[in-house]
Amino acid sequence: MSESCPLSSYEPVVTHYLQTVRFNKYIPHEPTEKQALFLLHDHIPEILYGGSAGGGKSDALLMAALQYVHVPGYAALLLRRTFPDLSLPEAIMSRSFEWLQGTDARWHDKEKTWNFPGGATLTFGYLDAPRDHYRYQGSAFQYIGFDELTQFKENQYLYLHSRLRRLAGSDVPLRMRAASNPGDIGHEWVKARFITSAQNPERMFIPASLDDNPHLDRESYIQSLMKLDPITREQLLSGNWDVRPEGGLFKREWLKLADAVPRNMPLCRYWDKAATEGGGDWTAGALVGIDHGRVYVLDVKRTQSRPAGWRR
Repeated sequence: MSESCPLSSYEPVVTHYLQTVRFNKYIPHEPTEKQALFLLHDHIPEILYGGSAGGGKSDALLMAALQYVHVPGYAALLLRRTFPDLSLPEAIMSRSFEWLQGTDARWHDKEKTWNFPGGATLTFGYLDAPRDHYRYQGSAFQYIGFDELTQFKENQYLYLHSRLRRLAGSDVPLRMRAASNPGDIGHEWVKARFITSAQNPERMFIPASLDDNPHLDRESYIQSLMKLDPITREQLLSGNWDVRPEGGLFKREWLKLADAVPRNMPLCRYWDKAATEGGGDWTAGALVGIDHGRVYVLDVKRTQSRPAGWRR
């Protein structure tokens, strides 16, 4: 958790919450203490939950999405990177059926949406293609949840903030919520935004691990995680945001600083071009020379910009 939100200061509030509050009939079981923290802080616009595997991330996101379905017109959106990620057994959309079938909520398969008696909705979506986030242009939600945030690009996450809005006079909070383990394509930007950034009263990180989830068979899950490679195991079992796999193409020990660059060495710069602005993929160019079989890297440039920007 970020320094601005120490966990210990909330423990009395959590204890009171667990003893006295049950949100509504659509949430079938009591939250864990860490899930309760995640649900309590409606005034904080962005919260990231998790870190380790098995901490109850999907349940936390689904609980938070259902908190205000009694409010007419309330709209929630839950996102995974791909549609198969949504529909796998035990994934967040499948779990919604376990919770909501047999209630007065009604499922509309074409829209992948639950409709509630007062007019509230809970929709499931995915952002697989580079421009999928524009599919929600014109939509309005009061809650948006990203399941496994590190699988998404930063520009997708930032764009969805523009879909958070409410009618004048509404007291439903606008919430951007996410859950994730370390690793994957979004590791660095998620870490920078929630883990290592300076104190920000509008963001919170709530770490949760297997020890915080009494509903799982802890020992058998640990045995499964122990079969992973050391880097992935440390990320999933310990929620370690600092451990990263070494690149497979270049080893750090192969490279050293050159005291001088040969004169009249032929040079070439090659560009790996992307067209992303404000997040996501990088346009990168390396200026490289070769002399008597030795390769020199003289300069590397990186930018996140549209084509006109990287042409300049």
